[in-house]
Amino acid sequence: MDVSSSAVLWRDWSGLGDGPAGLIADHVLAYDVGDCVRFRAVCRAWRRCSADPRAHGGLDRRFHPWQWTMLREVLVAPNRRSFLNTSTGQCIQVDIPELHDHKLLAPTSEGLLVLIHDRKHIRLLNPLTRHLTELPPITTLVARTYHRHLLEQNPNFMTCFAAWGSGFADDSTTFLLCFSRLRMLGMAKPGDDQWTVLQYHSDGITSAPLMFAGRFYCATRDGVVVLDTDPDMPRLKVAPKLKGMCVSPISDTVHLVNNHGELLLVHRRKGPLTPGNKLGRRYDTYRVDLDTGTLVPLKSLGDAGRAIFMGMDCSLSVSLEVFPSGSISADTMYLSFDFSERKLLKVGAYHLADGSVELRCSLVPRPHTLVDCLALNC
Repeated sequence: MDVSSSAVLWRDWSGLGDGPAGLIADHVLAYDVGDCVRFRAVCRAWRRCSADPRAHGGLDRRFHPWQWTMLREVLVAPNRRSFLNTSTGQCIQVDIPELHDHKLLAPTSEGLLVLIHDRKHIRLLNPLTRHLTELPPITTLVARTYHRHLLEQNPNFMTCFAAWGSGFADDSTTFLLCFSRLRMLGMAKPGDDQWTVLQYHSDGITSAPLMFAGRFYCATRDGVVVLDTDPDMPRLKVAPKLKGMCVSPISDTVHLVNNHGELLLVHRRKGPLTPGNKLGRRYDTYRVDLDTGTLVPLKSLGDAGRAIFMGMDCSLSVSLEVFPSGSISADTMYLSFDFSERKLLKVGAYHLADGSVELRCSLVPRPHTLVDCLALNC
């Protein structure tokens, strides 16, 4: 290419102008805060015409990394973590210096990280914008009988205070901190001195609760329970009931899943043996219809083709379009390694359409397949 044609193709993108650049910045932010961070990193002119995440505070939902989930795999660098974009399949590595002196309790439904410092101070970290939000201390939430777990170097600390099911309520200012092992829920706003404490009962049949569309859900033998966050009288109430569903508290569990904006309930149980399912393990899946208060049986996760990676603490719904062709099957429930049947019976996947079970030839194949990498992180 000669000099003249190079000059024609060259554009001074940094001199685009605040108007057009600002419009692009707004569209980029509306799609993904990660892209917004990259846009601002290009040059000073683009930074000047785009919204600064650090200037808007940790409660601004526009800057929450909704589409990003932190992977559990520990990297060589102790304070670095990998994040997966569930909409695009992109994976990035992020340095998180706060992990040097904080413990990670769990990620939230918004992609934020619930951290605890000195076994007392609860903080929310946005891993992409680095914004840190202070919340009331944990000692104002848990009963005194648990304070010794905070003060002592108890090896069960992280298990006891795992915060799966935490997130912001739909008013965008109230944070719900859930300790699912203790069946304990706290409500507070940044700047509050203490938590409002709620206890909930799960009958031992459900995995960790779920924050979905700004509301807290858990499951009991009565049905799917939702939290009414009325500041004058917060209370738990039954939404859909488990009508006609026999759930054994000994052998069954119930799991709530966010399937790309659709609330699902998965009944993990033993069932009859079939040619395609000689182990008798079933994962009956229902769409929770919140308008009618009913459960609708499903054999498909959507026309676009989706799969679910499900664990005892969390789940992940992914689109087949963003991963290599053939690596993941549509309408399939992939099991995490924390399920006993994956370890003992080598159950790897369950196909909703015909109820068949797919076995894994080994516990953790080497090198890891894409399915195993995702299953390790649920």
